[in-house]
Amino acid sequence: MHHDPLRALITLGPTHEPIDAVRFIGNRSSGRMGVEIARALQAAGCDVRVLAGPCSPDGLDSLPSVQRFRTAEELRDLLARSWPACDLLVMAAAVADWRPTNRFEGKHRRGDTAPTIALEAVPEILGTLASRADQFRVGFALEPAEELLASAKAKLTRKRADCIVANPLETMDSESVQGCLVWPDGHADQPDGGALVSKRAFANWLANAVLPAATARCRQR
Repeated sequence: MHHDPLRALITLGPTHEPIDAVRFIGNRSSGRMGVEIARALQAAGCDVRVLAGPCSPDGLDSLPSVQRFRTAEELRDLLARSWPACDLLVMAAAVADWRPTNRFEGKHRRGDTAPTIALEAVPEILGTLASRADQFRVGFALEPAEELLASAKAKLTRKRADCIVANPLETMDSESVQGCLVWPDGHADQPDGGALVSKRAFANWLANAVLPAATARCRQR
């Protein structure tokens, strides 16, 4: 029986939450992992679409259908429009946990009174994203190594994800990663027995680990 390619939506990169016209609260996400995952899913035959934050990782320009966001709210709006037409979501974007409650107009200058910046929590995106029973969602957790599995298991529930990619904080900005894939029944899979591997190798392993479950889910419709 012929089936259409799985439609995969990958988010990647950081968010920038503005303080004034030139300054922002952001994080160090490079977007490299997301690009490698998009490449791996494309190589596996998926119809790939990308939502990319303010970053310029190698290979991003070669990917099809790339839309840009800057803030968490812009990402939320793009997901609301793009996700209904897709089957698999890989939420590799590093969304800010906090954002300024108010934005200064223009540029707040050095000679001005030092600003006091009040922060508010950024509302959960993946956990509140409307989804159907025939869609499959992969979340991400970046945590200190000693808290990795416990945090990933907690996020599975909070983010309503079908599985969570858990990465140690220590590998941030690195060319390599020592991540694992955590499933709702509590078991965790790792490539090469938990060895440190390149982000490309991890992405290829992740695509192979996730696609069978995602394909079975989306074929329910």
